Amino acid sequence: MKIHKVLLSLSLTFGLCITACEKEENLLNKSNPNAQTQGNFWKTEADAINGINATYANMQNRTITLWEIFHYDMRSDEGYSQSPWTELANVGKFIINDYNIAFVREMYTDVYRTIYRSNQVITLVPNIQMDDKLKSRILAEAKFIRAHMYFKLVTLWGGVPIITTIQLPTDRPQQATEAEVWAQIEKDFTEAKADLWTKAEYTGNNVGRVSKEGATAYLGRVFLQQKKYTEAAAQFKEIIDMVPAKFDLMPEFKDNFTEEFENNKESLFEIQFANNNGKVSGFPIYDAAGGDETSERAQFFGVRTSDFPAPEVVGGWCDGQPTKWLLNQFLIEKDKDGNVDPRLQYTLYYKHPGELLFGKTYEERKIDENQRFWKKYTNYFKSTEGYFSGINTRDLRLADIYLMYAEALNELGRTAEAIPFANRVRERSNMNPLDIGLGQVAFRERLRHDRVLELAGESKRFLDMKRYGILGPELAGPTPDLPANVADFDTEFKNFVKGKSEYLPIPLYEIDALGAGKIKQNPGY
Repeated sequence: MKIHKVLLSLSLTFGLCITACEKEENLLNKSNPNAQTQGNFWKTEADAINGINATYANMQNRTITLWEIFHYDMRSDEGYSQSPWTELANVGKFIINDYNIAFVREMYTDVYRTIYRSNQVITLVPNIQMDDKLKSRILAEAKFIRAHMYFKLVTLWGGVPIITTIQLPTDRPQQATEAEVWAQIEKDFTEAKADLWTKAEYTGNNVGRVSKEGATAYLGRVFLQQKKYTEAAAQFKEIIDMVPAKFDLMPEFKDNFTEEFENNKESLFEIQFANNNGKVSGFPIYDAAGGDETSERAQFFGVRTSDFPAPEVVGGWCDGQPTKWLLNQFLIEKDKDGNVDPRLQYTLYYKHPGELLFGKTYEERKIDENQRFWKKYTNYFKSTEGYFSGINTRDLRLADIYLMYAEALNELGRTAEAIPFANRVRERSNMNPLDIGLGQVAFRERLRHDRVLELAGESKRFLDMKRYGILGPELAGPTPDLPANVADFDTEFKNFVKGKSEYLPIPLYEIDALGAGKIKQNPGY
């Protein structure tokens, strides 16, 4: 089931846009009695529900869910781009010259738009007379979503303005430090955790809403990214103590990346999608009455259409691809039966005996062996890619929690306690268990490798690399002039500048709008 959204031209409510009818009335100096405004909307329980649903809806927007894949995955050593859109391909090369380019400006803007909607809910719902338990839950949902958005801002842009109230167009919020943004995220998730419902309490059309357990897991992630290992371990342990009664690994790795098993027992937080309607010129319509709820991951990262001659046009645009380095990680270790790690076949396409791209081999498709394509989160199980997809993005799942818990324990010097949790993930994929006698340093390296195999293409690697402190031009390896699909290293890192490339540039329109002294551009830009 998906969250049921009532998108009744919600932009009328959240943008207070002016319609043609209103313009005509203004000519007569009259107000439109039918126009929805902030003053007349937030009155009933139904308004509160519609308000929080609109906040969820914004999380689906391509401006967030698509562009973040380029910013997190393509800027890691897992991915690169051969997009004909040069500026987009350059993101993974750490080259951004236009600070207002769409994939920077749009994501920054829509993240703040989602925060604005959260702030409306948090500010205005308390004044509505309604069921107290439901009210508390809705406020907690808004705090979760706001924290989720600030997590994206702080990890991609660093210190940014913190806005927790409804802003007027004349307001000019001051830029906060990274530490202040992290503190706000911790506060929001802690407060959300207290009042959210458990995952099991959501039924019917409410399945997929953010939960108490999701807030707990996310708070652990927030602590871990800041290297607050004791605090992180405490949050992760709360989730692990719920296994197997409330959560558990799905029987098969692949069950986490199809529509069939969405919101499953392994899942703690998902972005909900449905392949339904609302496309114009190939693009979904979001955030409007009857708007689309589909994911564009399959379109942008699926096998390119040019590899499928007419009339068999079934591919995607292939704007992002896995590196050869990523493929090599899967080939390092065999499973218990001497076979290739079974997660590989559900993570990416690569040329090997038996590999089919929608019914035909690499040779039949005349595709070069150095071309690899993402399979995870695409429609590989269908007869055609079909451009669009209803597959939910699993933002937090139990396997990730096990591995993050193991990392926290290991960094606390509790290596012997940590190893069994990494082995739980390995066991699911029939991999040999790690030796319980591994030391801290050896286990750290194995765990970092295991996170790549389990979580490739899930927007985790770049933040892992940042946390490990390994980002740098040396990742380009000994042959930095070779393309990333041929070299054994991600040669796009040759352009990485320490102290700059860890973050994106703040859009110039934001700096210009806030005025001098309110916000500074990130170093190096």
